[in-house]
Amino acid sequence: MPTNFLSDDQRRRFGRFTEDPDEGQLAGSFLLDQTARRRAMAARSGRNRIGWAVQLGTIRYLGTFLENPEAVPAVVVAYVAEQLGLDPGELDGYGAGEARWDHQEQIRTEYGYTKFEFDQWFALARWMYQRAWIGNERPTLLFDLATKRLVDKKVVLPGVTVLERLVSGTRERAEKRLWATLAAAPTPEQAARLQQLVVVPAGKRLSELDQLRRSPRDISASGVGKALERYESLRAFGGHAWNLDAIPPGRLQALVRFAKAARAQAVSDLAGDRRLATLVAFAAVMPQLAADEAIEVFDLVMGDIIRSSATKMTKQRLRTLKDLDAAAIELRKAWLAVCSTAADPDGDVRAMLDAMDVGPVHAAADTVKVLAQQPDDGAEQMLAARYVTIARFLPALLKTFTFEVMGIFENGRGRSSPHLLGP
Repeated sequence: MPTNFLSDDQRRRFGRFTEDPDEGQLAGSFLLDQTARRRAMAARSGRNRIGWAVQLGTIRYLGTFLENPEAVPAVVVAYVAEQLGLDPGELDGYGAGEARWDHQEQIRTEYGYTKFEFDQWFALARWMYQRAWIGNERPTLLFDLATKRLVDKKVVLPGVTVLERLVSGTRERAEKRLWATLAAAPTPEQAARLQQLVVVPAGKRLSELDQLRRSPRDISASGVGKALERYESLRAFGGHAWNLDAIPPGRLQALVRFAKAARAQAVSDLAGDRRLATLVAFAAVMPQLAADEAIEVFDLVMGDIIRSSATKMTKQRLRTLKDLDAAAIELRKAWLAVCSTAADPDGDVRAMLDAMDVGPVHAAADTVKVLAQQPDDGAEQMLAARYVTIARFLPALLKTFTFEVMGIFENGRGRSSPHLLGP
């Protein structure tokens, strides 16, 4: 990464007053307690007294001393001078005097500030390396966090270039370690196979990487098959067998996002271990994502089948209502005749049935048998007729689901898997 990542404006603003402090900031950094006023008034002249107090507030506010202590907003000088009972104009010439260096040393000693020397550099570099390894923070954000840490620990800020180079060097070391660790995960045969992902075969326009990173778009039975084939192709790289426990999930996801978004040529142009590391991360994480997408396609297809089957069943039901009503009326007539005969003490039901034309009654009963349904019944038969188009994918879906569930149980026993990462 480039050593100089800050803009010219950011460098100019570092350790400087960019605007007048508000009342809260003045009170927080430039308010002098009794001890501070006594120390300031111990200086030999009004100029040195105001200069001492201004430098104390400056390091509190900025975390560093200014090369020219007079380069502070007028509101700061007025606020400090009022507390000391002096005229703000008495500060003139303080920045050219030698007393300012003695005052800085005195302030550091009496208020616990430390110069940025090797011990402070090493402690900051170690802290910064841990953040760079675990997360994928932008260099400007890491720079701001490092600045805040130094201020909180009362370490005088170094020059902007020193801190900028430390951030760049630390991130570079963390990234090289990440790439080397990932590049060492696959076998030589697997590594060679991964390197071919970014190669565009002769006569084709897309590389295998371009094809495998595309999410399924065909919401159909054949689309389920394509999604499963994609999952199997990704799993064939062997990423489920790599031990990537030491890799922070966030760093792994950052590489995967780059592999999914960048052109295959951009991935191919990566130098050193970075290209193989990016492809390893892709092959390790993508099978889980591909499995989720395959199951999602299956769920969408099944939803379409259920909805269309319900609609078809409803239409078919409406078409048969006329025959069902006619059969019900015929059966009602027969039942009323039987009830009427049975209610007569002298009635003979058997004789009545012998005299009745039972052909239409039997036909009506057969019609009811065919058309009538129990509550919440009928959808199963309709779906069963349509399952044929997708049933051939169920074994593969179950196999996919089993692989991923087993991975979850393995992680429950203490392993962290790179496959089980959020999007």
